[in-house]
Amino acid sequence: MKITPVKISILALFILLLSCTTKVKENFSLDSQLKELIENFDGHAHVYAENLTTGQVIDIEASSIHNAASEAKIYILLTYAEQVNSGAFDPTSLITLTEEDKVLGSGVLRFEYPGNQVSLSFVAYLMMSISDNVATNILLREVGGIEAVDNFLKKVGINDTKVQGEVFRGDWISTSAKSLATAAQILARPEKYGYPTKAADLCKSIMLKHYEDNGLARHLPWSPFVEEVTTMEAFEKYKPIYAGIELYGKAGYTPGYRGDVAYIKTSKSEYVIGLKCTNVDDSKPLNSTNAGFEFSAAIGKLFYNYWGK
Repeated sequence: MKITPVKISILALFILLLSCTTKVKENFSLDSQLKELIENFDGHAHVYAENLTTGQVIDIEASSIHNAASEAKIYILLTYAEQVNSGAFDPTSLITLTEEDKVLGSGVLRFEYPGNQVSLSFVAYLMMSISDNVATNILLREVGGIEAVDNFLKKVGINDTKVQGEVFRGDWISTSAKSLATAAQILARPEKYGYPTKAADLCKSIMLKHYEDNGLARHLPWSPFVEEVTTMEAFEKYKPIYAGIELYGKAGYTPGYRGDVAYIKTSKSEYVIGLKCTNVDDSKPLNSTNAGFEFSAAIGKLFYNYWGK
């Protein structure tokens, strides 16, 4: 049977309409499920998510500014990597630990003997992989302190964020979910922000080893050991489990609060998430049973199901 041009046009129009209908339905389902999650959340959610492949944006009170936790350490990392790239200092240079460096909270350097030395590069890894607070304060001082990070943030267009001091020493950092997502976008699209590609690559290589997977990453085909299981011959059979996903994230939490930032790349799309959960029910410990942790995990799963799969 010969297909006439008119029939071809009608067929093409039908396919186009079907595609548009499917996309509208998908977006509606994402929006409706997200709304349901937020309505059932025992806390206040601030979410900014952007699909860098399709351009779809989710903005739920994302510009609201609140005190942050360790997720804001990404700002210090970005500042550090840019300075390393420019040659401002040598990442192999050694830092001598002092008794005054010690602060409470996450990390291991507070248990090290004063007088021992660690490289600046290792300090950066500790800050992002296990959220070491001593390492964070050292790195903040080494990059030039509060002013240096503030200047960097303004340069890349993050104007609502304020660095107020060192972690566990009074005020820390206040920021928004949208600004956290912008920081993640710098990793994905450095040229858009005038950020060196090599610096972004350095950040990603450090963030690859993030050992907090109770939040956004909980239900994703990812783990901190994805590098080992996808490159070592002995683990070859496990490679399909990880579905080729790349995840660069940082989490933070204190009683009544949970924060996350992530850049996620799959075979289907690339997307970023900035999440701040305030006024969270703090009747559970800071572990996977906590309402903030569970909400973060649900958010991670939802966006992966719609954007990542």
